[in-house]
Amino acid sequence: MAANKEALALVVDIGVGMSQAAPGFDTPLQITSDILQMIVQRKMFQQSKDELALILYGADDTNNELADDDNYQNINVTFSLAPANWHLFEEIQKIRPGNSPADLVDAVVVAADHLRRETEGKRGYAAKRILLFTNAATPFSDSNLQIIVDSLRRQDIIVDAIGPTWGQQDQGNEDATDDDDGHQNNQPGSPMQTNGHDQEESASARPTTNNHHQSPKKPLTPQQKTGIRVISDIVNTTEGSLFTFREALGILSVHQSKSVKPTATKYVMQLADLKLHICTYIQVKDNKPGIFRLKKVYARDPTTEIKVDRSRYTRDEQDEEIEKEELTDGFRYGTTFVPITKETLEDMKYQSEKCFSIIGFSDANMMRRSLYLGDTVYEVIAEPAYEEEAQTFTGLVQAMYETNSVAIVRKCFSERSSPELGFLRPHIAHDHICMYYVKLPFAEDVRGFDFDNLDAIKRNQPSEEQLKTIDNLITTMDLTHADRGGEQSFQPELISNPYIQRMFQSIARRAISPEEPLALTNTVMEMNDALIRSIAARSKRTIDEIHDQFVLRDTNRRQKITTGDALFGSNDISTKKARHEENGEEAAIDSTSFEAQAAAKKKAALKTVGTVTPVEDFKILIEQGSPSFSDVCKQMCTLIIDLINNSHGDSLFDKALQCVQCLRETCLAKLEPKLFNDFETLLKRKAADVDGRKDFWKKIIDEKISLITSEECIESNVIPVEAKKFLEEETANEVMNNTSIAGDQDENEEDLFDLI
Repeated sequence: MAANKEALALVVDIGVGMSQAAPGFDTPLQITSDILQMIVQRKMFQQSKDELALILYGADDTNNELADDDNYQNINVTFSLAPANWHLFEEIQKIRPGNSPADLVDAVVVAADHLRRETEGKRGYAAKRILLFTNAATPFSDSNLQIIVDSLRRQDIIVDAIGPTWGQQDQGNEDATDDDDGHQNNQPGSPMQTNGHDQEESASARPTTNNHHQSPKKPLTPQQKTGIRVISDIVNTTEGSLFTFREALGILSVHQSKSVKPTATKYVMQLADLKLHICTYIQVKDNKPGIFRLKKVYARDPTTEIKVDRSRYTRDEQDEEIEKEELTDGFRYGTTFVPITKETLEDMKYQSEKCFSIIGFSDANMMRRSLYLGDTVYEVIAEPAYEEEAQTFTGLVQAMYETNSVAIVRKCFSERSSPELGFLRPHIAHDHICMYYVKLPFAEDVRGFDFDNLDAIKRNQPSEEQLKTIDNLITTMDLTHADRGGEQSFQPELISNPYIQRMFQSIARRAISPEEPLALTNTVMEMNDALIRSIAARSKRTIDEIHDQFVLRDTNRRQKITTGDALFGSNDISTKKARHEENGEEAAIDSTSFEAQAAAKKKAALKTVGTVTPVEDFKILIEQGSPSFSDVCKQMCTLIIDLINNSHGDSLFDKALQCVQCLRETCLAKLEPKLFNDFETLLKRKAADVDGRKDFWKKIIDEKISLITSEECIESNVIPVEAKKFLEEETANEVMNNTSIAGDQDENEEDLFDLI
């Protein structure tokens, strides 16, 4: 088993000195709690296999394996060595100051003994570390210090320390703070290792994740000077690292993604008759949060299995659950869903084979940035197992590099994948020779847009003064030397994805305060706040000049005059204003829009219910009041029957069903239930007489569009029991005798329309 995890003991001083601070500022213990939370969050979000232990010294109780009546007192192993989880997170929340003295060196010995006991006989540990949190204000004994340090070195235990200051302690500078140390022993693989850089904000102004502020600098006591010297000796001897509270906060505020070992995807690159075995690695990829895979982060009990249960229900009033076995895929054809089996889908899939074929070469200048597709760039190298082919691959890369060419590639990941188009760009740097693969769009994916030439219009051409102002803006906002020390700021490899950072910050905040709303502050963005402010201040004058030189004006384009009143009416503006004010409308000279006028003309000319928009036409005619209500309803009934009879299959059934629903709602609102009840009775009768139209009546039943009952409208003489029975009975001519609204059986369809 490969060694791929770390055993880390978090040793925290909770003595009296750690709980003292100036009024309005955080104590070192509060800042330590924030740092501990960040460490645990990072381990969980990275899905790290590292194991952590929490040891408190200066506690009121004693709980460790080495304790006896006189030694190793007031040292409490609060959380035994185990992977980071929410239980450890909750224990950190419960940390409170202690009142009993404890020896710093004894705490380190207890931590080393705990790591030895928990890792003895187990494999897979790449390192063992002790991370010490203290301000060195508690008295301790260093009589056996050299023996203890030698024991730590024999066990390969590295000691790191986080405290208020480590700078110039040997020179006795009492004003040394974390602002003037500028030194840290960053060792590869340390728990604080990061790509971030120091922040320029002062310690008193730099808030923590809980909006706390660090205490202002103050002189070191003689006890702190001695403690800092001893701690530094332990750290340096074990090849550890020293960090200040400020450095730890700046580093840990950035959540890191899970580190993934690069895995090669092997292909056989084919160029005509030449075949080369190659390997592709992901070089650049869009960083997407794997939050849905972080199941153990959510589970309070890691042994609890989290299952996803999905259910499917019908979209109707019955809301019945549908089993997965009863479902089948389908495609919409017009208003009809055509079912298709899984076997048919498999037969329809594109059949391909894994390939990486060069189909041609092109000039590298032809590969415009706008043609790049996908979210991943792959590095292509020769497979190490084939040395002769590697020489051929190297020659191909060099030839492409010298001729400034790229190779156009057809790539298919597997037999079940769709082929894609891409290009290979040669890359030669020192002894590393490779090619980069980038996906390209097909011709159908490219969209071309033609825009007017702005240079053709003289007024669109900028002046020399405007061009000079834009050049000044580019210069003032140049990030090449914007950072302190003349380095480039906001380097891509040092800037984390703000979306992912905000997501992790929100999850951690919710774990700390489940009931409180999420704050809008983002400590990740605050890390570069000073640099952003300096760039903005430097560019403010140039931006103000741009506002003055590039003025935006409202054109107030005049609308086309189309109304007769505007063309031939009075031109007296005051008369028009007075008329508009009398009507309670805003004074306006321009005419109404063309669309509004067209809609008004259409509304005025409408006389019958049309087949294109029958529901809208029906409502407009009802509002106009002409023709009469009964005549409009008769038109709607006739239209519904025609839609059903003329429907090709069920293509017009949905439109007819909407008309039926609209007719029922209108008759109910107008207190005319008999009109609708007579029509629905006729509709049921025709469903039995006309072949193939029973499907529409089934839609009526499914939608539960029944007769208007006396409970819905006082004018109706149909009781709810009869309405329910009306839908449940089989469609037949005899059903007319079972409804109280029907006439004699000998009445024909024309008689029913006469009733309407």
